[in-house]
Amino acid sequence: MQLFLPRHYTTLFLVQVLLFFITAPSSQAAYLQNNQVIINVTYANDTSTAYIIHVVNHQKHTISQKYSWMGDSPGRYNLQAYSIDNGPVIPISRASDGNFTLDLLTDSNHSVVFIAKHQFEMSLQGTSNAIFSPASPTNDNWFDAGSDVQFVVPYVISSDKEYTRQQLDGWSLDNSDINVISRQESDTFRSPVIHMSEMHKIDLEYKTQYYINVISNFGRALGTGWYNSGTIVDITALPGNDILVNHIFSGWQGPVIGNINQESTEILADSPKVLVANWSADYTNISIIAIIIIAAIVLLTIYQKRKTYSKQD
Repeated sequence: MQLFLPRHYTTLFLVQVLLFFITAPSSQAAYLQNNQVIINVTYANDTSTAYIIHVVNHQKHTISQKYSWMGDSPGRYNLQAYSIDNGPVIPISRASDGNFTLDLLTDSNHSVVFIAKHQFEMSLQGTSNAIFSPASPTNDNWFDAGSDVQFVVPYVISSDKEYTRQQLDGWSLDNSDINVISRQESDTFRSPVIHMSEMHKIDLEYKTQYYINVISNFGRALGTGWYNSGTIVDITALPGNDILVNHIFSGWQGPVIGNINQESTEILADSPKVLVANWSADYTNISIIAIIIIAAIVLLTIYQKRKTYSKQD
């Protein structure tokens, strides 16, 4: 048996179905809106672009924020604190890279403000042994804008190679003229105060040095010490005070570039070197003295014998 509905009931049913499909999306959107909160993230002094986060109500949401980021101006910005819903400023432990995470309970809308410091880099070329005073707040070579910094470096840096080292000779700031540094055998060099109002580049000039050892088994030898690579070094052997044995200079043992048989000559400091002054001994004086003594003994013996014979006669 077939069921027939009046025409006006059929029309009403179709209209209700159509209204359901039309109103369903807006009802769903209203439902979602009532179950969401908004987190508004901004940056003090507009150090980065603000943004909005939509999250589900009554859940925990984690904001991940870089510790450092580049801006429109030279340098970078480094996160130092934050504030939630216009509350107190909360400082954080600063870092040069990586992400800082902030957990929020989404029980209501929130406003988060990140506060950052403008920083400039001090790049330093020529050694890896430098330290900064005061140290960077981010434990690298970036410093807060407006701060005053000094770098401290050793005068002498030892080498893995024996009798070879690096000697500080000068430094420059931002490719300006070289500031010559007086030679020191130990301790550290502290630079003048550098104001961090822009990016800075420090160039350190270290020169390779070699140890030249001049040895003499008699008298004195001059020229032992540290010399810059490529230096022409004067070396000299000085005779001592001869009394019985005369010492005669017989030449240099080692790679000299001057006359090997002269007491004063030159060498090239292109590597560590050992130079030995050789001397030969002349025993002529001892021989003469020995002959004189022997002759005196002989004459004295003859004299004594003649004296004895004279008494017997």
